Amino acid sequence: MALTNYIKKYAKEIKIELSPEKISDIDIYIREINAWSKKADLTSIKGDENILVNLFIDAFTLLPYIKDGKKLIDIGTGGGFPGLALKLFYRDTKATLVDSSSKKCVFLKHICDLLKFKDVEVLWTRAEELGRDPLYREKYDFACCRAVSSLSTIAELCIPFVRIGGTFIASKGKESEEIKEAEPVIGILGGKIERIEKVKYQFFSEEKNIIIISKINNTPEKYPRRNGLPQKRPIKI
Repeated sequence: MALTNYIKKYAKEIKIELSPEKISDIDIYIREINAWSKKADLTSIKGDENILVNLFIDAFTLLPYIKDGKKLIDIGTGGGFPGLALKLFYRDTKATLVDSSSKKCVFLKHICDLLKFKDVEVLWTRAEELGRDPLYREKYDFACCRAVSSLSTIAELCIPFVRIGGTFIASKGKESEEIKEAEPVIGILGGKIERIEKVKYQFFSEEKNIIIISKINNTPEKYPRRNGLPQKRPIKI
C-alpha cells in the first residue's frame, strides 16, 4: 500500500480529516525521517507504516485537547513529536520545540524550511535551563512531550512553561499507579489533573492515558531543579 493510502487509512481510524496538503506534508516528513534517521539519531522505529502510527498518529491523538492559534511548547521533541506534528495539523499554532541534541535541532529546522512552517522556534537547550528563563517561563497555553520518563519527571520539566489557565498534556501508558503517585507532585508545581482520557486502538501496542493537567497556580521558583535532577531524583511526596 502506498504511504499516502496508509495516511488516509489511519486518519480515518482516529476520525480526523487531512487535506491533500497535509497528507503530502506527512509523506515528505516521513521520507525525511528515513533519510536523516541514522545521522541525526531520530528514532529506532523502522518502516513507513510504523513511523506513521507510532509518531504521527500517536501525536494526532492529542489534537482534541489543543486549540489552534495558541502557543505550544514541546519538551524533548526529538524528531518533532508531538509538537511539530500538531503544528502540521494546526498551522496557526505558534510552536517552540526544545531538544538537547544539536543534530535533532538541525533536522527540525530543515523540516520547517522544507514544509514552509511559520512561527516555529527550535531551541537547542535543556528544559531545566529554559524553564527558568523569564522569556519562556509561564508563557505558553499548552505544553506537551513524548512521555518516556515518569509523569513526576515530565511534570517538573513541562509545567513551569505553562501560564495560569493553560494546559499540560501528557500521554502515558495505562499505569494508573504512576498517575496516582504524581498527582501531589503536580499540585506542588501549580497544576491540577482535570481528567484522564483513555485511548485504545488496535494498531497501538497498548492502551494510552492522555492526562489533562490545568495550571492553576504559579510554579515555585525552585522548579525545575538543576540539570538532570528531575530524571535522577523525581520529586517525592
